[in-house]
Amino acid sequence: MENLLEFKNSKPFTVGAELEIFLSDVNSFYPSNSSAVVYNSIPEHIKPYVQKELLQFMIEIITPVCSSPEEIRENFKAILKPLKEIAEKNGFFYYASGTHPYAYHKKVAITEDERYKRFLEEFQIVLKHFIICGLHIHVGFPDKEMAVKAYNMTINYLPLFLALSTSSPFFDKEFTGLHSYRTKVFEQLPRAGIPEYFENYNQFSELIMRLKQDKVINSINDVWWDIRIQPKFGTIELRICDSINDLRRIELITVLFQALCLYSQDAYHDKMFYQIIKQNKWNAVRHSINGDFLFKYGKISIRNALMDLVHILEKRGIFKELKTQSEVKYLKDLILRETISSRMIKEFKKSRSYKKAMKYGVLD
Repeated sequence: MENLLEFKNSKPFTVGAELEIFLSDVNSFYPSNSSAVVYNSIPEHIKPYVQKELLQFMIEIITPVCSSPEEIRENFKAILKPLKEIAEKNGFFYYASGTHPYAYHKKVAITEDERYKRFLEEFQIVLKHFIICGLHIHVGFPDKEMAVKAYNMTINYLPLFLALSTSSPFFDKEFTGLHSYRTKVFEQLPRAGIPEYFENYNQFSELIMRLKQDKVINSINDVWWDIRIQPKFGTIELRICDSINDLRRIELITVLFQALCLYSQDAYHDKMFYQIIKQNKWNAVRHSINGDFLFKYGKISIRNALMDLVHILEKRGIFKELKTQSEVKYLKDLILRETISSRMIKEFKKSRSYKKAMKYGVLD
């Protein structure tokens, strides 16, 4: 079949990231509809890296194409420096978490934008509950079929990346009992969640073009799968992660995702039953890194599945090839540590205070 959707080849295994964050009042901790203040105050050289989001108390910061995960962290630091100065002058702070404890869906202000108006008309109350922020990580590929290989393999491991990022146990002044409530909000959309495997790029292209022709979507940006191929950038985009305030954690998750993408090019992987992947994702939503991970031969913990994956990648020399071998010991340490959501939940159970629990989401 003719290739209908152009894939713009990119430099192999380059990386980039997008981080959605909330704006919160320094005194009340409640959402602050100050995104316009940010847009009107940022220096010119930063403007390409700060974008509007659905709600007026949210913004998205993006990196340029980076040669390494470390460069992602350094770019975020450089972007955040002037943003924090703006926040301090205007009485708000940046909160990077999958959900905001004090945001109430009947009081949210939607950003004036034709695309968001169209979504509101279509999705109604579902969109009004969309008070969530995520982390998206891109890895570049010089060939569309290479991208499909990495996309297919990542589907199996999606719950592992979610578990490393969980940061949303609270919603609308309630402890949800989950580690990633953001995930459950997102799954209400018709084109979100775990996607299907594709045999090749043309099969993916055929689906996207069909959705466009039938006016279901305007572009691939209206498809919100947990992992998606992004033809205009020549990347695959990991979208399952909650927003994270810890730039070092973001860097290490990128190290792992980049390594998995390289590993996928020569490694065989089984296609897992959809229900197994769905169950694994639920286990990460409910229990984070302490949940179970089901695979072909049985069941292990998500933490052990992560350790096994890192061991395989290290044994194959993947980190060494990507020049990230020095990060492996820190990646293993991260896997052994408590997740952000676990810290939030522990603090909340101890103090019964959302404000105190929120300290684990503040962008320093």
